[in-house]
Amino acid sequence: MRLYNYDTKLLLNMQILVDNLEEDYNISFFCRWHDEQRLTGASIYYGQKELSSDLVYVAKAEVYARFPITEKGICRVIVGKSKEKPDALLCSVIELEESVCWESVFNYIQEIFIRYASWSQKLEDILNSGGGLHELCVSAMDFFQNPLYIHDNNFYVLAMPTWVVGMGNIQVDENSGNIFFSQEKIQKLQKSPAYIQTLSTRGAHIWEPSYGTHRMLYTNIWTSDHHYCGRFLLHELNRSLKPGDFLMVNHFATFLRMAFDRNLFKRNDVTSFEKIILKLIKGEAIEQRYLVKRLEMLGWELTHEYICLKIEIQKESKEILRHQKICSSVNIILKDALSISVENGALTICNLTLSQYSRTELPVKLEGLCREMNLTMGCSNHFYDFTEVGEYSRQAEKAIQLGLQRKPKEYFFYFSDYVLDYIIGHFTEEFSIRSICSDSILALVEIDRQKGTEYMETLASYFKNGGNQTPTANDLFIHRSTLMYRLERIQKLIGIDLEDSDTRLFIQIAMRLLGYLN
Repeated sequence: MRLYNYDTKLLLNMQILVDNLEEDYNISFFCRWHDEQRLTGASIYYGQKELSSDLVYVAKAEVYARFPITEKGICRVIVGKSKEKPDALLCSVIELEESVCWESVFNYIQEIFIRYASWSQKLEDILNSGGGLHELCVSAMDFFQNPLYIHDNNFYVLAMPTWVVGMGNIQVDENSGNIFFSQEKIQKLQKSPAYIQTLSTRGAHIWEPSYGTHRMLYTNIWTSDHHYCGRFLLHELNRSLKPGDFLMVNHFATFLRMAFDRNLFKRNDVTSFEKIILKLIKGEAIEQRYLVKRLEMLGWELTHEYICLKIEIQKESKEILRHQKICSSVNIILKDALSISVENGALTICNLTLSQYSRTELPVKLEGLCREMNLTMGCSNHFYDFTEVGEYSRQAEKAIQLGLQRKPKEYFFYFSDYVLDYIIGHFTEEFSIRSICSDSILALVEIDRQKGTEYMETLASYFKNGGNQTPTANDLFIHRSTLMYRLERIQKLIGIDLEDSDTRLFIQIAMRLLGYLN
């Protein structure tokens, strides 16, 4: 097997720091000088003599004035107005307003380095543990905060973690599940001189097609044998592209080339996270080490707190990508959640340990999506072992089935609200409702029918009020003594003892099966 060498070490430059700092600080001046991509971290400047060109130094303007740096090429962040002219500094400089705290700036910059290094390490971990293009793209989407995808040299989509409006029309082969561009679009690109010219480029570039509504940042993927094998595209839809994104796309492309050279985009084994989840749903055995590795890529643990959401389409839709759109929309709305396409909709697994939303907030967050796409959702109970996801996914599915029977106009159902319906429903799997119900209750129903009495209504109100006589009498608009007489009359007529707990439970189950209790 041929071995390739890849440089996966991530170094930053001052432009990347500016891209991040400008989100929270007012930058009064920025001079890039040469601004090579060589920074590995940050340090506080206090006048020390030994300085490193691999670090960016942070201090207040008066510190630099008191201890001038004569060595050229030393990157610095200055809090306050520098008295030296930019040309005299011979380095890349970021100046911030004097009002900010220089210590907070230093900590902020440290966090930037940590975040970028963590992302790069995560990409390495994905490849080292058997992950492929899909897992790499999921990580990149979180990092770039824009939708993205990879297609091969035949325009087949190899990885697309999410689809949002604006990314263009694509098609799905319902038999194979392959995603591809329409033949019309392919022909249009192949006839475009501007597009043909992009096929020979290396590194990150902007592509703004004449038929599009937004820009894309792209890089062609070249194997180590110098063969063009596809393209990575980052759509400028959720946030504006920044200069530092060009460098990060180039860095990301290194890992894509590694995946292509190792044929990881062709892997079709148990290590696919979606396949692992589908196997768990079907009750098939899974090697736990694969599951743990995939969870670690998300920052999840086997024993975090989880719930399952089953999302179903209530009206038939002719749109091929409806399942992908549901998954994409849910992933955008809910943080720390994973959605996969399943029959008639999607399954979403929410990590409540990491999520900013509680279980009761989910209906509020998803209400707009449900109404817009005509969806219903079922929510499982909590669970603390990811290997049990199959059982709890079935709970979410049952919640929809049982909930629609009682509240057909609702869109969100908790399994915990219908667990009694589920339990009671199993009573009638072998025998009919009338054959299971108490003879006494059936007799009472017949008495009401023949004599026009309201004994069943009385019992129903009595049980709904927990056996408390005063609220029951108030609900029935009768005196408390009348209620007591009526309850005694019922017990004598059908020979039951309402003080016996087993009898009360059996009577309530029978009344629920007959529809007198909800």
